[in-house]
Amino acid sequence: MKLKQILALIFISSLLFMSCSKGRHEEFGRNLAKAFKSRKYKNFDTEAYNLVFKAELKKLKPELHDPIWISKIYNEEDNENGLILIGTFLINGKLDNLHQNLLNSKYHGLNPEFFHADKMTDLLYVVKTKKFKNVEESYPYLAQLELYSADGLINYANILKYGAVNPKTVSNSYYVSVKRPKIIDAEKTLDQIDLTKFLEDLQPKNGYYQRLSNLLINDDKPDTTQKLSAEDKEKIYLSMERLRWPVKEYKGKYLLVNIPEFSLRLIEDNKTNLQMKVCVGEAGGHETPILSGMIDRMQVNPVWNIPKSIASTEIISSLRNDPYYLEAKNMVAYKAGQLVNSPTVDWNNADVSEYSFKQNPGADNSLGQIKFIFQNPYAIYLHDTPAQAMFKQDMRAVSHGCVRVQEPMKLQEFLLNDKTKSEEIVKETEAASKGAVVDARWVKIKDPIPVFISYYTAWTDDKGNLISSKDVYGYDKLLLPKFKPYMATL
Repeated sequence: MKLKQILALIFISSLLFMSCSKGRHEEFGRNLAKAFKSRKYKNFDTEAYNLVFKAELKKLKPELHDPIWISKIYNEEDNENGLILIGTFLINGKLDNLHQNLLNSKYHGLNPEFFHADKMTDLLYVVKTKKFKNVEESYPYLAQLELYSADGLINYANILKYGAVNPKTVSNSYYVSVKRPKIIDAEKTLDQIDLTKFLEDLQPKNGYYQRLSNLLINDDKPDTTQKLSAEDKEKIYLSMERLRWPVKEYKGKYLLVNIPEFSLRLIEDNKTNLQMKVCVGEAGGHETPILSGMIDRMQVNPVWNIPKSIASTEIISSLRNDPYYLEAKNMVAYKAGQLVNSPTVDWNNADVSEYSFKQNPGADNSLGQIKFIFQNPYAIYLHDTPAQAMFKQDMRAVSHGCVRVQEPMKLQEFLLNDKTKSEEIVKETEAASKGAVVDARWVKIKDPIPVFISYYTAWTDDKGNLISSKDVYGYDKLLLPKFKPYMATL
């Protein structure tokens, strides 16, 4: 192909592109003029608008929460991108729908102003009602509306999907895997064909989350007689933030331990089958970690493999006072895998790290009659306890970290869902409690059940009534300053 022909093709292509571009901005201008009854919009010029958009982007960067992402998405070097949202959703009312969602973010415990909802209120009013002298006068307002809408939408979507705060920055005891937003999430958020459906799908489906949100909605109604206290609101806000963190959903059949409530719920199909008291780890070094897993087995008449941390403090201290302590507690000691005769050991000079300790099955075993195992790297499990008096106390943060359950036999029935196997376990444990010599026995759970060990100071019952608990580990105090920039007013 000759050079003249190539140049001619390039010239024709350029004309076609300019024609298409002109058609696009002329159509947008005509639609604006028709929708807002202002003939000035008919003269809308995309090229001139994008120059203004670039200047507004530079000016507004300090006010945007994601200026780097916004700049990359809109590509400051390419002046053809300033109509991503308003070009598609301003005329059809879907930008108003976004605006309403951002205003309603207070029912997620979030501050609408963080998402620029207040600025969008003013800009939408100006764009729809102001009688501009000429179309050029509207460009800064339209550019600001585009930028605030985009930044608000990106942050609203990211926070509802992932939470505002990374839980790993709040507590060293949070061991649930988390996801954090990336720029590709922001790009997908702005690349929506149906913004209304996207916003509907974005709303958290978790039943607990929805019930907490309903408490905020009802509290906002003028005819509500019993208003939420500022303290309760704060707990609800923080609990909703925590509910946005988990990667795994609460659904189907599962166990939920809520540490501040000292409670275990056995849940199936969004209904609580049974709720029981639990004891959790003591504050100040023995906190029960926040984690999840699958309970896949249980040990009937369990052996307690005593952790090194307990052996090196409590056990060795008791042995130095009484060399027969192990025998009295149905415990044994091993060195290099060999059983040792405890009273013959000089425990005052012994290196406790060379020994391991176990408590044999029996009525006085610290794990009670049954323990429930789920795989986790922290050796945390649920178990029975002979210390039943603890369940009468209000403050039940008393364990070394594992979770003591009040009604282990009902728990094993729920997990096994097998009447014959459950009855066998009851017979074995009853025999042991009467002094029979028994061996520990493993029972596999055919269909493993998820367990979530969580931390919510605000919760609800199945009817949506608020349950408020004390911040037993002080985790709300740690989260609050990090969450405050996003938080709704009290």
